[in-house]
Amino acid sequence: MAMEILTAIIPTIIDYTVRPLGRQVSYVIFYNSNLKDLRSTLKNFDAVKQRMNHAVEEVERKVNEKVEVDVRNWQTEADEISREAEAILDDEGRAKTKCLYICPNLISYHQLSRKSTKLVRKIEEHENKKEFPTISYNAALEDISAIASDEYMAFESRISMVKDIITELKKPDINRIGVYGLGGVGKTTLAKEVYREAVKEKLFDDVVLILNVKEKRDNEKIQKEITKKLMMYVDESEDRGTRGNLLRARIKEGKTLVILDDVLERIDFEAVGLVGVPNCKLLLTSREKKVLCSDMHTQKDFQLGFLTEKESWSLFEKMAGNVVKDNRILKEATQLAKKCGGLPVLVVAVASALRDSSLDEWKVALRSFKRFDKKELNEKEFLALKWSYEQLEDQELKQLFLLCGILAFGNGDIYVFYLFQCAMGLGLVRSVETVEEARISLNSMVKKLKNSCLLLDGYDDETVRMHELVLDVAVRIASDDQKAFSRKYGDGLKEWPTEDFLKKCTWIFVEGCNIPRLPEAPWECPELKLLTLDVNDIGDSQEIPSKFFEGMKELKVLDLTKFRIPSLPPSLQSLKHLHTLCFGYCELVDITLVGQLTNLKILSLLHSMVKELPKEIGQLTRLQLLELTGCSELILVSPDVISSLTRLEDLRMGIKSFKQWEGEGLVDGRRSNASVSELKNLSHLSALDIHVPDANLLPTNLFSDNLERYTILIGDCWKYPDIYATCYNMLKLKLTRSNQFDRGIKSLVKRCEQLYLDGMEIVSIISFLFHSEAVKQLKHLHVQNNDQVTYLINSISWHYSRNAFPNLESLFFEDLVSLESVCYGQLVGEPFQKLKSLTLRNLPKLIGFSSKGKLTIDTEADEIVLEDEVGGPPRLFSNGEVLFLLFF
Repeated sequence: MAMEILTAIIPTIIDYTVRPLGRQVSYVIFYNSNLKDLRSTLKNFDAVKQRMNHAVEEVERKVNEKVEVDVRNWQTEADEISREAEAILDDEGRAKTKCLYICPNLISYHQLSRKSTKLVRKIEEHENKKEFPTISYNAALEDISAIASDEYMAFESRISMVKDIITELKKPDINRIGVYGLGGVGKTTLAKEVYREAVKEKLFDDVVLILNVKEKRDNEKIQKEITKKLMMYVDESEDRGTRGNLLRARIKEGKTLVILDDVLERIDFEAVGLVGVPNCKLLLTSREKKVLCSDMHTQKDFQLGFLTEKESWSLFEKMAGNVVKDNRILKEATQLAKKCGGLPVLVVAVASALRDSSLDEWKVALRSFKRFDKKELNEKEFLALKWSYEQLEDQELKQLFLLCGILAFGNGDIYVFYLFQCAMGLGLVRSVETVEEARISLNSMVKKLKNSCLLLDGYDDETVRMHELVLDVAVRIASDDQKAFSRKYGDGLKEWPTEDFLKKCTWIFVEGCNIPRLPEAPWECPELKLLTLDVNDIGDSQEIPSKFFEGMKELKVLDLTKFRIPSLPPSLQSLKHLHTLCFGYCELVDITLVGQLTNLKILSLLHSMVKELPKEIGQLTRLQLLELTGCSELILVSPDVISSLTRLEDLRMGIKSFKQWEGEGLVDGRRSNASVSELKNLSHLSALDIHVPDANLLPTNLFSDNLERYTILIGDCWKYPDIYATCYNMLKLKLTRSNQFDRGIKSLVKRCEQLYLDGMEIVSIISFLFHSEAVKQLKHLHVQNNDQVTYLINSISWHYSRNAFPNLESLFFEDLVSLESVCYGQLVGEPFQKLKSLTLRNLPKLIGFSSKGKLTIDTEADEIVLEDEVGGPPRLFSNGEVLFLLFF
């Protein structure tokens, strides 16, 4: 039995003891042959590596091929194995030089022999892996167009926009982004930078940039360009639909960004193959916002503006080189940089052209640039801006752009209301029947010019702006195409244009200049449509020669500003086609002759020193707008003149203007001045600025629901706001009897945004206000001078008490000597959410804002005024407890 067990376990003992021991001994015995095998195998392996290196080098010499990653990995690992083998062979030499002690030599031989045996097997296994299906692949070329040009500089205004675009591209619900701006402002440069950033951040598997899309108007050309950039092989015989399907299938494989630069018109993305692929995002640049929003349906749009003055100079300095370090040239260089107006393409062109120029050449360039001569340095940039002008959709819009350039001040500001007067007079606002429709239409046209980057937002609601460079282009085009003559502040005018020029001229605009004396002989201007003479000085006399207007039969807009005219010239009545007449800041004795201009639509006497509006003005039955703002010396408006102007839609008698209204029912039935009741005859009236000092002069239901815009002051306690255009509805009331609060006044209260109340009828007006929806649009509430009211708002009976005054921005209480609380009861919800200004003056009995508990208002108020009598201590509350809390 024991023998059988021993026989069974002996093979196992041999496997675990004798054989391994024999193997270890063999490493020593076959030391030399193992190292010889390693040397021979390594030699053959080096030859294999060399063949692979040759194949890889051949691939690397091809521009559009890349080595496969597994091939690169094989080469790397092969090099590591070779270094390991060479290290073993180096150790063989060191082992032979050791001291001749048997044990150390045997140990070294054993280790080297063992390592070499294993490494031979490793080399053989790695060599067997060298058979690859392919060692290279066709790679997409790096888009040379996406490489930053020499003039590229990372300006802050551009960096921030690139970051914003990248942020939008990361959002899963944003697939189409637009960038719009004038030609030459840097849209292409920005597109390239977004391309580089998207590639750098590895946001997409593929990023495709197509430049100059406007030259590839055909959808098929755009499609082919994209497939080419994606290294797709598409048979030329395939139709567009098949190619679109192939492109769609290719893009579905991963995340793709397609950048299309300088898009001119709508692209059929479905036909191209870019629809139905959620992981594909589009970035489009264009010169017009409309192309992006309306035609391309972009979800987010960015307007790329001009460089700042600092950025513009940095770029100019870089492109001009060391020459601008010369102090003699620096002055001219900085002026030229400013003249480039922040347009990068213009900065680069001008600075590069003058890089090695002398001081005299810099001076000549500056003089040429001031003249904006077509043949000088700026031709390329002029054509870029003119292209934007030529893309405007109709002739009226083009004319409006040129008119903006002519009317703009030197700093580029344009008064919208004056633009409206001229545009309406010239007939640029068409297909409208009313002034209100014309105003809306003009605003729409202005918006289109903004979307085309030819106009900018103004610094307030009354103006728009035009960039200096765009302004120069507009004036130049107007001069060339319209034969316009324009001189503005700072321009010298020593003599009038020649007779030949005047015969072709359509617009003459002279503003703030010292001008020569007007000639006695009439100008022959058969094409002239607009004449503006806004003067500082007119030589020895400011009289207009009697026959001056005889040769201007087609004149439609006439503006004589700051003239001192004892009498109007008889030739004025020959202007039968005149639509707009302005006498701004003029000293006028007699304007009777104006009554002969029966086709007049707009008459403006803004801030003129006219004392009388004669009865002859009543003959202007086509007049739609009458501007009497600031006529501080106007004390007589002939009876029935206003009521005769039956087509009048816009009447402005605001700041420092006529207040000598007479009432009805005089004893002898005769009036020597205008009556407020005449307004009832103006059935078309939709805009009104007026001040009636005495509420007793108001007839019943004077004001109709037709009034869309108004600034109306009733009472002698009010100061007229310092505004020139009605931009919000304002109503200031000091009523003396309850029956004066009639249906007409109520209709105004319902629609006003700024409400001022004074006197004993406050309570009934407040009650009406708070029981209608009028509080929803109210932005300012001013209440003053009442000794009876104890509270203003009864929140218990008022059904709009929740979230009260949602748009109120300003609240003013003054001289309400019996007021105990503003609100009786307690408002609920979140009232006064937009309140920014709170003024409390002389409220001696006020014990809290609400009669029941504290009222906390969470607002962003930035002005709180708490005042009492001048010089006295603040007595806002009768006790020391303040229950009205305002957090901001």
